[in-house]
Amino acid sequence: MVDSVATIALETLRDLLIEEVRFLAGVSGEVEEVREQLKQMHAFLKDADRRQDKYNSETVRNWVVELRDLSIKAENVLETYAIEVMSKSEATNLKNILKRFTCILSECSSVRQTGEEIKVIRSRMSGLTKQLESMSIGGISSTSVDDTDWSRKTYGHEIEEHFVGMKKDVEKLESLLTSDGRSNRVISICGMGGMGKTTLANKIYKGEAVERWFEFRAWICISQQFKVKIVLQELLKQFLPKEREQEVMQMSENQLVTNLYNMQKEKKCLVVLDDIWEIDHWNILSHAFPIAESDSKVLLTTRNQNIASREYVHVLECLSEDEGWTLLQKIALQTNCSQEPTAKELMLLEEIGRDIVKKCGCLPLPIYVIGGILRQEKSLAEWVKVRRNIDSYLQHGKGVEKDKRVLQILDLSYDVHPYNLKPCFLYLGCFQEDQDIDTEGLYLIWMAEGLISSEDRGNEETLRDVAERYLSELANRCMIYVKMDPYSIYNRFKSCRLHDLMRDLCLLKGKEKGFVEVVDRQVGREEEFSICRTVRLVIHLDELEDDHIYNIGKNKKLRSLLFLGKGWDQRAWNNLKGINFGMFRFIKILILEGYIFKNGKFPKGIGKLILLKFLSIQKSEVEELPPSVSKLSCVQSLNLRVNEPIKLPNFIHKMRRLRHLFLPRTVRSVIGGGKLELDGLNDLETMCGFDSSVVDTAHVLKLQKLRVLDGTIHDEESLSMILDHILNHQDQFLETKLYVEEGSTLLRRLLMCHSLSLLRIKFRVSKLPAYEQNLYRNVTQLLLLYSNIEEDPMETLEKLPMLRDLRLFFQAYVGREMVCGATGFPQLRRLFLCDLPNLVEWRVEKGAMPNLDMIYIRHCNKLEMMPNDLKFITTLKQLTVSDMPMEFINRLLVVDGEEGEDYHKIKHIPYITFQKDLER
Repeated sequence: MVDSVATIALETLRDLLIEEVRFLAGVSGEVEEVREQLKQMHAFLKDADRRQDKYNSETVRNWVVELRDLSIKAENVLETYAIEVMSKSEATNLKNILKRFTCILSECSSVRQTGEEIKVIRSRMSGLTKQLESMSIGGISSTSVDDTDWSRKTYGHEIEEHFVGMKKDVEKLESLLTSDGRSNRVISICGMGGMGKTTLANKIYKGEAVERWFEFRAWICISQQFKVKIVLQELLKQFLPKEREQEVMQMSENQLVTNLYNMQKEKKCLVVLDDIWEIDHWNILSHAFPIAESDSKVLLTTRNQNIASREYVHVLECLSEDEGWTLLQKIALQTNCSQEPTAKELMLLEEIGRDIVKKCGCLPLPIYVIGGILRQEKSLAEWVKVRRNIDSYLQHGKGVEKDKRVLQILDLSYDVHPYNLKPCFLYLGCFQEDQDIDTEGLYLIWMAEGLISSEDRGNEETLRDVAERYLSELANRCMIYVKMDPYSIYNRFKSCRLHDLMRDLCLLKGKEKGFVEVVDRQVGREEEFSICRTVRLVIHLDELEDDHIYNIGKNKKLRSLLFLGKGWDQRAWNNLKGINFGMFRFIKILILEGYIFKNGKFPKGIGKLILLKFLSIQKSEVEELPPSVSKLSCVQSLNLRVNEPIKLPNFIHKMRRLRHLFLPRTVRSVIGGGKLELDGLNDLETMCGFDSSVVDTAHVLKLQKLRVLDGTIHDEESLSMILDHILNHQDQFLETKLYVEEGSTLLRRLLMCHSLSLLRIKFRVSKLPAYEQNLYRNVTQLLLLYSNIEEDPMETLEKLPMLRDLRLFFQAYVGREMVCGATGFPQLRRLFLCDLPNLVEWRVEKGAMPNLDMIYIRHCNKLEMMPNDLKFITTLKQLTVSDMPMEFINRLLVVDGEEGEDYHKIKHIPYITFQKDLER
């Protein structure tokens, strides 16, 4: 198995010596030799990752381990030299540093130690290259796995002893398979490993409805060891009489395809392709299926939605907790035991059993495996023991020596990842269990880590775009869950999260490979050793003990340090005390999120981290950003979105490599007076937290690569400058989010910005500009405050094609009547009506707001009743009524079984809340 640490280290060296070679004008022969060796090793690792059966030997594993150590050492030497050069020169950016690398071998008189270390590295690298040549030729004796993975074989005649849940899944798929017509000829069951895809397919395959409908059926497990001829032979043998088996075995591949094709064209056949992994496998096999011209059908089970994206895709969900407990009971509490548990014991067993089901992630396979362990013992103590040690049972096979399917499925889920996705997947283990991971922040970390390959970048694509593709691929492979951003113009992901078992896999593989070490409790001796050697360390603790600090300080290899505390607990006042970050001079990622720094002071030594690329203090509390941060000239992403007001020195403009800047929500002051300068940040792509009272607006106009702008504008002059710039560079800006406090005369121009997605207006409008194709084009969120609009704004707003969130606050509308037309608000999800003092009547015509999810009504004291046709909006899930008159509320309540006059309008809404505003 290829080592992720080694591959990333090589990627980093490649960036220094290959991608930036255009800056190395006088490349010496020795550096050129290293460059060629690196290219060979990089190619080998990619091939080894793709063909692990060929390279599965102890020799290769040892080679990869040595390569990892050598890569890290080489990176250390080059970066150490960079530090020495920077300390002596006026170099202020990475290009100048890279130019100085051409002198690494020729300046031995001044950096003799570096020269000697380079020679040692060259010698070791030459030895590894010679070994590589012998491996590539085939000189090693590979202990490759057998062509057929018998442990993963499935068969159509197998009967599932315990089948729970999936009733609706069975009904739906049986209906699709047994329907006439030429649609849905290829049906896919998609889901992560262990979810029960094969079990469901088998239940349908052996069901009476399918048996009656199809004249012939065939089942084959594809798995990883795909041999096209064997697959075709096995399928055709199931269609033909047994006496023709020998004939089938002598057919060529073309003959097999032809016979299968004709058989399915003439007869009504069902083929199940179980556990198909690669889209290439399907593309090869598809020639044997007359999909467009027969009544035969194909049922696929897969973890890869890229394969599943055919005609109909059935995404399988986890079991409910009740279904999971039912399954565990069926396996663990079979009735053939000598002594049945009492009713009281059953209650206790159920409580423990439900916890076990949750820890199994409600996946059928791990529940089945754990149930097999519990079947041996019915005692309460045994169940408690299994619950306590369930991670060991599932990950390491303890207690399940005869059934290691969970571990096998997890391993395979990881092994089949493409070369470039593995480290990105492992990185997700850094975040806490059940955490919704912000995707934009994740992309920035991946980029700073060097996990996003510039080789994968297409024309006009940024590394962020590539990172988004990587995440999409992980989602398509059912390794993560993603949540779409409902307010994004470009249909982007908002967050992602891992299933508990997948996070366990990340942590297990990350530790095995030395990729990452996660500390969320008091560490023992084994963890101490790991902390001292890992290249990435993640701390999930509110307070660090002295031994933690000591062990962390001993690690000279550390590249990434993530302190992910909660920041809400008073115990957090003293965490991070005593840490001098200057000892981690090779660190590239430093995240200090959710901490309250002692005395509001920033940690010591931060200015010495001159190789730092990513710095975040999000959700932390610190009074002032120290001037030493200005020395961090390599920083690409700076996140200063802290909880409390902060003082900022006027030095951010010196961080010339900055690409993504997240300013604090509230700046207490700019040290030295004046406004924050940004002139010179020529690579800046993202700026969030812009405030025209804090930042020099004129400098924003000079940011030639700015693509995303999110901020607050307090005056018309600043707004006019910003609008001129955006409108003159419409193609440059991807997304703009603005909170505008002055600018009534500029409103129409503001609405002409195509990149504008979120707009908050806090000034008098009187009347909104009428909707035109060139106005409001991509506005997805709109908030109006104190606008004093006199005419019904809904006549205009309901026409906005992308509007999904509308909020009318504090006299935004001062009229008495509001009407939502029958075809209005096609995309609206959320509607807030707050503090509209004159609103008396609100009408919603049937057909309006067909996608509305939530309504919030507050302080509309003259509103008489809810709209009649609200009952036709079946998508509504939530209604909140806050601080409204009792006459209004009583119409919506059911009191002593008697329904209020308006209850029939809202009774279809699942979640209805009535609140009282205690502040008024």
